Amino acid sequence: MNNMIDFAFPYLLQFIREYSGKVDELVKHKIEAMKEEKAKKEEEKDVVLQQYMYAQLLPLALPVPPMPGMGGPGMGGGFAAPPPPMGGMGMPPMPPFGMPQMGSY
Repeated sequence: MNNMIDFAFPYLLQFIREYSGKVDELVKHKIEAMKEEKAKKEEEKDVVLQQYMYAQLLPLALPVPPMPGMGGPGMGGGFAAPPPPMGGMGMPPMPPFGMPQMGSY
């Protein structure tokens, strides 16, 4: 049995060396991919933070520039003005307590 191990040992060493080299290469690529993904997320976060800072510096009278992915002008988000108040002091007229209004049945 010792003679067989003597003949197989050099091939076994070569196989282990090649296999460990391939594993090391895969691990290196995985680490690089993770670093690139992390850098990309940080860059996106920085862009958003810069947009928020820019929006805070603008005077309130100027419109805020559209953010990426939010659509351009006319893309939703337009709200109508509230109806004008009825009655005095911005409140609708109220009926007297306990008496229903005529025609509200």
